[in-house]
This record gives sequence, C-alpha cells and structure tokens, in this order.
Amino acid sequence: MKPFRPTFGRAPWPDGLRALQVYALPDLPPGSALHTLLADLRKALAGFPVVPVPDERAHITLDMVTSGPADSFTDAERRELAEELRVSVAGIGPLRLQAGSPIAYRTGVRLDLHPDGELAALQHRVRAAVHRVFGPDSTAYPLGVLHTTAAYAAADTDTDELAQAVHRVRPGHAPFTVRRIIVNEVFWQSVPVPGADLPGRRICWDTLATIRLDG
Repeated sequence: MKPFRPTFGRAPWPDGLRALQVYALPDLPPGSALHTLLADLRKALAGFPVVPVPDERAHITLDMVTSGPADSFTDAERRELAEELRVSVAGIGPLRLQAGSPIAYRTGVRLDLHPDGELAALQHRVRAAVHRVFGPDSTAYPLGVLHTTAAYAAADTDTDELAQAVHRVRPGHAPFTVRRIIVNEVFWQSVPVPGADLPGRRICWDTLATIRLDG
C-alpha cells in the first residue's frame, strides 16, 4: 500500500484547492449496522499508518467539477446546479444498499457497495445535471465502481497484513440507506500519522446544498 495523494479529476490536487463535488451520504444513526462496521474497522486499523474516515465524513463520490476550482463558480451557478440536481433525481427515492466486505487497495481501505445498479443510475443523472450547468468538458473525474472509503493510507505499509486485519472484522457487511445527496466544497487537511514520515490527508468539506431523494 502506498500513501494516498488526492487527485483533481486525473491530475494531482494542488495544495489549498477546494473542489465542487456531489456526494451521496449514507444514513448513519448510532447503533446502525454501518455505524458499527465503520467503528469496528477503525479499531482494526489502529496502529497502521492510515487516516480513518470519521462517521461525519462517510460519503460516496458521485462527481467532481474539474473545469475550475470551487471559487471560480458564482453563487448563481451553484444554485443552478442544486436546482438541476433536484430535477434530475426527482422520483428516485431512497436507495437501499449493502456495504462490505472491506477491501485493502492501493492507497487505502474501501467498502464495496451492492447492489449498485440504482446508485450508478443516480451517478449518471448527477453527471448529466453537472453537464447542463457547466458543459460537457467540466468533469474529468473518472466514473468507476462506486464505493465508500474507510481510510486513506499515509505511508507504505504491508497490504497483506492490513487486509488480514480488516477481514477479521465481523460482521463484514452492513445494510444502509441513502436518502440525500449534497453539493459541497471539498478540501484536504494534513494530519500527523504515527508510523508515517509525512502527514496523511483528511477529507473535509463545506455543504452548499442538500437534495433529498425521498422528497
């Protein structure tokens, strides 16, 4: 496993940049299955040079506007994006998914999501809305297999050892519901990480608009 370095679309993320993004947020009430799974994962990752994602930052990235930093877009454009998203996702309703099993990958730990057909359809609706506001060249963010990240690596570490640690977390799956998406300004903070020579990265954001999927 190698240290995680955020990307702005397909390019390295410049220091200090804020990006306009759209996230789906999981419901995480205390005691819920996903809340418990994430807490147990954080315990399993203690001692590894990673930056766990706290509950309040759990998310599924749907899209990123890469034609400019967040501060290059006007308030009117942001409001237009929120309204386009409301129109685009109308009628979808809550999405019921399952997270797990945890996967140790090249730069962190992520949770697979399934069944993901409706989630992928939501993502394509979001991209269409972004294109209507900012144009077809505004999204260099690559669409891939949707997931939620549980931790970002801060240093080289033995992926096999970490994979064994997260595999021992039981139960390794958790049902959850997505009822809302958000438009936000995402930025990264540097944080010290035991066992890492350089600081790790912690994801942060300021929410600009919340769009309910359940009306």
